[in-house]
Amino acid sequence: LNASLLWIIYPQGLGEEEVTTRITIYIMKCSLQMNKSITAITTALILCTLTTQCCCLISIKDSTNRLAVHYSTLSEEAQSATQPPNFSATATFNHDIARTLFPPLFFTLYHKYSNQNQQDDQEIAIRQHLKRPSPFEDPSSAQTAERMLRRMMENRYRSDGRTVCPDNRTFNLVAGSYGRLRCRNGVTKVPNIGVVWEEEPKLDPQYRMQMNNNNIDATEEMISMTSTDKLQELLQLQLCLCHYEGWPDEIRPSVDIFKRVLRRLAWRSGNIELNSRKQTSDAEQALQWLKFMNTTLPQQFALEGKHATICSPDSTSMSYVIEALASHRVQAYSERKGTSKHHKTLPTVNISITEMANEMDVQLESTSIPQEVPFSALQKAEELLLMQEEMYELHRNDKAKQALAHSYKCLLEGFGRYAVTSGSSQNDAIKRAHELLCRLEALCDAPSSSYASVIFALSISNRPSAAAVAEEVLNRMLSKLNSDQVLNANDVSNAFSGCIAAYVKNHDAKNADKILFEMIKLYESDELGSDFVPEPRAFGTCIAAWSKYDPTSEKSNDRGRRWVSSPRQRLHNADRAESILVELERVARKEAAKNTNKYVLHATPYNIAILARVQTLETISQKTRWSNEGIILHAQSILDHMEFEMGVAADPYTYSILLNAWTKQSCPGNEKAADYAEELLRRRIEDVDISKIYSDDDPSAKTVDDVWPNVKHYSSVLKAHANCRSPAGARKALSLLSEMEKRFYDAKVISDDDEDADFHVDQKDAAKPDLVCYSIVIDAFAKQKQLSESSSVAFRLLRAMEEKYHAGDMSMKPNNRIYTAVILSLAQSPYSGDEDVELNNAQRAWSLLDEMKANDVQPNSFTYNYIINCCAQEASHDENEQRISFEIAIKAFQELRKMAASSDNNDDDSCSTDAYHPDSFTYAFTLKACTNLLPPSPFRTKVATQVFKESCKKGYCNDEVMKRLRWCVDTDNFHELIGTDARDVRINDMPSSW
Repeated sequence: LNASLLWIIYPQGLGEEEVTTRITIYIMKCSLQMNKSITAITTALILCTLTTQCCCLISIKDSTNRLAVHYSTLSEEAQSATQPPNFSATATFNHDIARTLFPPLFFTLYHKYSNQNQQDDQEIAIRQHLKRPSPFEDPSSAQTAERMLRRMMENRYRSDGRTVCPDNRTFNLVAGSYGRLRCRNGVTKVPNIGVVWEEEPKLDPQYRMQMNNNNIDATEEMISMTSTDKLQELLQLQLCLCHYEGWPDEIRPSVDIFKRVLRRLAWRSGNIELNSRKQTSDAEQALQWLKFMNTTLPQQFALEGKHATICSPDSTSMSYVIEALASHRVQAYSERKGTSKHHKTLPTVNISITEMANEMDVQLESTSIPQEVPFSALQKAEELLLMQEEMYELHRNDKAKQALAHSYKCLLEGFGRYAVTSGSSQNDAIKRAHELLCRLEALCDAPSSSYASVIFALSISNRPSAAAVAEEVLNRMLSKLNSDQVLNANDVSNAFSGCIAAYVKNHDAKNADKILFEMIKLYESDELGSDFVPEPRAFGTCIAAWSKYDPTSEKSNDRGRRWVSSPRQRLHNADRAESILVELERVARKEAAKNTNKYVLHATPYNIAILARVQTLETISQKTRWSNEGIILHAQSILDHMEFEMGVAADPYTYSILLNAWTKQSCPGNEKAADYAEELLRRRIEDVDISKIYSDDDPSAKTVDDVWPNVKHYSSVLKAHANCRSPAGARKALSLLSEMEKRFYDAKVISDDDEDADFHVDQKDAAKPDLVCYSIVIDAFAKQKQLSESSSVAFRLLRAMEEKYHAGDMSMKPNNRIYTAVILSLAQSPYSGDEDVELNNAQRAWSLLDEMKANDVQPNSFTYNYIINCCAQEASHDENEQRISFEIAIKAFQELRKMAASSDNNDDDSCSTDAYHPDSFTYAFTLKACTNLLPPSPFRTKVATQVFKESCKKGYCNDEVMKRLRWCVDTDNFHELIGTDARDVRINDMPSSW
């Protein structure tokens, strides 16, 4: 690298991309190591001379900061031997195109390597150049070169072949500039697409034919273009020019040109969204290009001694087509998964190879992949694989062997992917993937990703033997550790996770546990290096298996049962789940000691362990109350350990498990469980920074849906207080609902607290009180006879909901359950509010029924039953009030009967349920109303007799109806109605039809 001379002989047949890039990097490295500067003029001169037929001498001198370039043209005999006379002038145009393309490429690489080699204490600063768009991310320089190429072709067509003609080198320069475009970290980064840009649709340079080469209407303003589509477009232009010039060898695309297009199509074939918007998928397009390569030339050119086919495909090109077909996914899976929104939806270019072949008089049949046929693309790929195997038998070389191995790998991964994403023919796809893996192993050393793909496919199989096959494939993969083959650590970790999942799917927790500890043992042996780390999901899957493990279901082949019947087994499962969680934490601590920050624990395995512990709860009773409380506190200690010792953030499901457990333990006499639930909820409330929800300056601020506790957590605590069935529980539920209102709306809506109460919230909470929260609190007060304000609170809550509904919140429309609960509260306590003071409870209940009908809320039998009961509970001794209440009770009874009759005659099944018919409570409450509101008289006896007979006829007579009848009529009438003189009569003594 001191004083040296570098001779470069650059023949025309060599590939442009690889040679130019390597020479550029080499020259630039030499300059950096000698602390030399390279000017833009010298760089352009160096790179442009590489495009000509010359012998180039590059001299690097110590005395100057420049590179001297000297070149001499080859002899005329050498030029005539390598280039036909009619293409002699093309080199000048190639030189101009190269001057457009290579300086941006060089300076991008130059600045990249200079930034990597520049030290902080370097005395000589690298020269600062103007910023240029990177040719790897910006297509502007490639578009300029394309315009130059199209201008050459237009001039060629316009002059009828008298001007310069582009050659292979010209097309290679332009195609290479588009081939260098890659994915970038920006808005145009789309999976399996690369750089996406917008451009106007272009007509064919042979403008006299007015043929739209892209099959797009010229009136379209802009289309979405990718490098893959552009490479196909350039190849189509080259083929059209080649046909126009008579298929000369200087223009005819080589197999490497086709392989560049096929490789891009194979790489992009897995993108579901783009292929769903195109007329022809990338897999179909690749298959069409392969068929086009094998087609014969038109007869007039074949008679002139040209090659019989356009371009004979090799094994590598066939492997790219197989990869494209193996990656193809049907539209049904796209609809199931959903489409991404990475880029704007624009018209896409659709290149028709069939139409191009017809214009060239080349016979080519169109190819399509039917979506209704299971794995049809994979079947076409298998047909190509057989042809590739025959080709390998004829030409046994390393290149063909590598291509065949690549085809095996892609096809078996395609079958494995199909087995995971599709429900039909799943087992056939898994079997085929396993067979291909065996053939690949017989051919060469199979890559670790192939083993992982087969195991992952087996993990979702419903066959009982799939787990054993997955373990056998895993052992074959691990046997490679003793050989020279290098296994990918991520593939090995995925294979272990898949094998564990296969056993878990068969509810075999013991074997899943065995595979897990084999993975831990391999991790501790460090045979695969520091890159191999057990996946946290493997631990979570194994913990989930133990949480549902039941040996009895395994012996009886009852795979569908999820609840473990034995309490001792549930306790063993919970202990085993926690022991696996300890192993996970040990691996996490070991990785944290390496300061890699790659092993991140999440709340999922902790949630499963907490759920396994909660599942050990027994049915609530006086005996099991204290033991159940200890179990939930044990589960809550896992949460404490997770948050405070391991630093793992809990998620909403973590708190949902514990809050639901406390809610189920809450019952009359066990208010402590509800207090524990509220204490846990307030622990989370104190940790939430609500200000981040509405912060515009914080880019990490989450949306309202991501912040919790959410309304489900609040409703669980409200339900816990309501389950206590005590006045204190109802008041605590109301207090929490009032706090929710304050935190969300920042306004007092329903609370009766003092105005000077020390409570203030600066920001709205994410938990908006919904219909369920109000319903729980109204139910809690509706069932309280000890509270004199029950009906008043219920009415106030109802009016608050109606106010929100009329203000535009459609989700707060009161439903049937809420109106019915408010009516029930009137039966429990007299209304003491300021609304309609002149009405009694019966009239107020009927007014609520009218409101329901006005708001298009359908009442049911519960609504009418509670209205009748509310009338029967009339406490006034005024005869007029009692008469009004009785009339309302009879009106409700008659209306319910009419609704039942209309629903019986209605063909709509939604109305033919018991919820719209009189039931046992209807008749019992009507008899109660007769007893309380009517004085003893023949009229009361007549009404009671008719009600009782109807209940017997409908089959709704029970002990409560008979008890109410005994109180309503005298003894003689009672014995006459029931048909017996027995003193103690039960419904079991009556006819079964009653």
